[in-house]
Amino acid sequence: MYDVAVVKYEKPFESLKKAVDLAGGLGDVSAGSKVVIKPNITGWYEGVDFPKYGVLTTARLIEDVVILLGEYGVKDITIVEGVTESEKGSESLLQLAAKGMGLDILSERYGVKIIDVHKAPFTKVTAGNVRLSVNTNILDADYVIDMPVLKTHDQAVVSLGIKNLKGVLNMASRKVCHNADQSIDLNYHISKFPEIVSPSFTIIDGIYTLERGPLPAGRAHRSNIIIASKDLISADKVGATILGIDPQTVPHITLVATNKGRPTDLRDVNIRGEIDIKTALKPHGWAIDIQLILERRGIQGVTFPRTDSTLCTYCAYFMDYVVWAILMASLDKPFDDIEILTGKIREPSGAHRHTLLVGQCQVKKNGKNPLINHRVEIRGCPPSYKGLVEAYTELGVELPGNRLAWTKTLTEIYMSRYIDRPEFDEAFFKIR
Repeated sequence: MYDVAVVKYEKPFESLKKAVDLAGGLGDVSAGSKVVIKPNITGWYEGVDFPKYGVLTTARLIEDVVILLGEYGVKDITIVEGVTESEKGSESLLQLAAKGMGLDILSERYGVKIIDVHKAPFTKVTAGNVRLSVNTNILDADYVIDMPVLKTHDQAVVSLGIKNLKGVLNMASRKVCHNADQSIDLNYHISKFPEIVSPSFTIIDGIYTLERGPLPAGRAHRSNIIIASKDLISADKVGATILGIDPQTVPHITLVATNKGRPTDLRDVNIRGEIDIKTALKPHGWAIDIQLILERRGIQGVTFPRTDSTLCTYCAYFMDYVVWAILMASLDKPFDDIEILTGKIREPSGAHRHTLLVGQCQVKKNGKNPLINHRVEIRGCPPSYKGLVEAYTELGVELPGNRLAWTKTLTEIYMSRYIDRPEFDEAFFKIR
C-alpha cells in the first residue's frame, strides 16, 4: 500500500509539515542532498493584475517546503521551471514571475537557486519509443519535489504531479508531445514522464483549485487542501478523485499505472488525514467548449471546433487572443461566417465563407485544401499578434486597442470573479 496524506491547509508551514509527516516524511533527503523543487508556474502577464488562484503553485507553500528542507539540513536547493518562452531580447517569463512572486527573495533568504529551463542545458532521454530533451539539473538532482496545483486541464483532464513534469522539457519536445498520431498522442507522451523523471516526493497544492484549467480563464475555488505522498501515481489518483474525476477515466494516469503493473483505482492507496476525498470538493469540470461560450454571449457567425490535444503550448496561450479578439470586436451584427481551425488534425468543413488557419501546423495541413472558400492564415510557431491583427482585418473585423490593452481588459474580466471575496488572497502568491 502507498500512503497519501490529505490534510486541511490551516496554518503556514504547520499544515505542510503535518501532510509530509503523515506521508512518512521526506525520507532519503539529507544535509548533503542536491534538491530540486519543480513548481507549476504556467505563465506570467507582466504589468497586469491576473488571477493566479489555482493557476500557479502558491509562493507561500514553496517557501514552506524550503523551510522544511532547512530542518533536514539541506542547503543545495534549486527551483526549476520552464515557463513558455517570451519574446527575444526580453526577460524570460520565469524571471518576471520570480520577481512578481518574490521567489527571488528565497535566494537572499535561504540561498535557493532559480533555474529557467529554457536557459539551461538539456539531456536527451529515451523512454520506450519516446525521446525527449529534459532539463539536466533535474536529472542530476539527488531528490526531486514535485509541486503541482490541484486543477483540471482541458486537454489532459487533470494537471497534477505527472503532467507537471512537462515543464522540464525544452519547447521542441513539448511540441512533440502534442502529436497528430493519436496512437502516440499527448496522453501517451505524458505517461512516459515518470520513466524520465522520477520525483522523490509529490506535494499537490490545493489551497486554491481550478476547474477548466490550466490558464487564468478557468474558475478558481478556495479549497484549502494539501496532498502529499512519496508515490507520484498514488498522489495523482487521489488528486483526481478529490476533483470529482475517477482516475480510471484519466488516460495518462491509467497508462502510467498500467505500465507499472498498478491498479488504476485506489485499491493500493492508503489515505491518511481527516479529509473524505470523495466529498471534499464539488466536482470540477475540465472540458472547455469555446463554441458554447460564444453562443452564450450571443455571438453569431463564428464556428470554433473544440480544441484537441494536438494544440501545443505556444498556440494554447495564443488562443486567448484569438478568442478575445472575437469578444472585443463583436457588436450588434454577426460575423461573416468564419470557421476557425487550430491544432494539427482539424480539417475544413467546406461549408463556411471564410476559414481562419491559426498557427504553422494548420497552415501546413490545410493551406492548399480545396474545401476552403476563402483562406486566411496566421502563420508562425508561435503565431504572432501582428499576424492576428492582419488576419482579422482581412476578415473585415476591426480590432480595438493593442495587445497590452487586450491583456489588461481580459485579465480584468478574469479577476472580476474574485473581487470582494476575501478568501482569494494575493498574499499567498507573494513572498515578503
